[in-house]
Amino acid sequence: MTRILHVFSTFAVGGPQIRFAQLANALSGQYRHTIISLDGASQAMSRLATDVQAEFLPMPTLKAMSLPQRLHAIHRTLSHHQSDILMTYNWGAIEWAFCNRLLHLCRGIHWEDGFSPDEASQLYRRRNLFRRHALSGQTQVVVPSHTLMAIARQHWQIPAQRLHYFPNGIAMPEAISKGAPSALTTLITLASLRAEKNLHRLIDTFASQATHSRLLIGGDGPMLTELEAYIDSLNLTNSVRLVGRIDDVWGFLAQGDIFCLSSDTEQMPLSVLEAMAAALPVVATDVGDVKTIVAAENTPFVVPPAHYASAFRRILSEPRHWQAIGEANYQKACQHYSFQNMLENFTRLTAPIR
Repeated sequence: MTRILHVFSTFAVGGPQIRFAQLANALSGQYRHTIISLDGASQAMSRLATDVQAEFLPMPTLKAMSLPQRLHAIHRTLSHHQSDILMTYNWGAIEWAFCNRLLHLCRGIHWEDGFSPDEASQLYRRRNLFRRHALSGQTQVVVPSHTLMAIARQHWQIPAQRLHYFPNGIAMPEAISKGAPSALTTLITLASLRAEKNLHRLIDTFASQATHSRLLIGGDGPMLTELEAYIDSLNLTNSVRLVGRIDDVWGFLAQGDIFCLSSDTEQMPLSVLEAMAAALPVVATDVGDVKTIVAAENTPFVVPPAHYASAFRRILSEPRHWQAIGEANYQKACQHYSFQNMLENFTRLTAPIR
């Protein structure tokens, strides 16, 4: 059984954590997982099936330490656990990849899913340089988008033989049962309540463009209290609802007429794939690969942030096209973003080297 040590900056519920849980659940019995969350959050552990061999490893806070002290603590942990593979996720875990590369303790696989708000508009030169060093040697680098592939080649100088395009995939629902049609158009989103999701943009756009509609926001996160106060300040409590954590994704999406994405930064969001699988049209900011993910019929509604309100207004004015756009999204999700492909990619990536 392959032993994998996973290092996340957080193990709160988010895209990378959900993807990991789905893979671990589907491949139960083949891997033994140890999970480190650098901020101590562990909510995504609840997404793991009971038969998955996984342990959550508490870690002392490393931020207050100097870099040499942190690397020493990382070295001690890596040496103690003697895993077959170290999987690190995004910038928050890059020092673990760096330490493992220096000491050659085990195989290293680094996942980059996108950027935090401070890198959403520009890449930092010092981070690019550190990534080049940390991800050199034999470290394999995995990205879910063509946008990140280009960045990894150009800015991080990852050679083709160590760079893997690993698109997200989803298990398609057997059927989604829509309720009775509502007099109100229902706009819906699934997102971690974090700054880079820019849910203020979505709420503002809804308030200005979507009269006689309602907005359902699924997900939880650190901005919950702030968003509750913001919705209250705009007197939108009757039309905008923060639903909280969503366990039944398909049941939640079945309530929607249009899926909304308002993020400042994304690469290949699972939420958009899920919306496509639910046969919903999508109005979204043009970030990462979103415009290439959706069906051609949907691309006019994936726009730069400055044009988000106009795209919102335009899609709301064309209800006769929603079903056709949603069906085209469903067909593309079936053809290109299967969960089976994602499983095969993961199995190939972690196979023993002969």
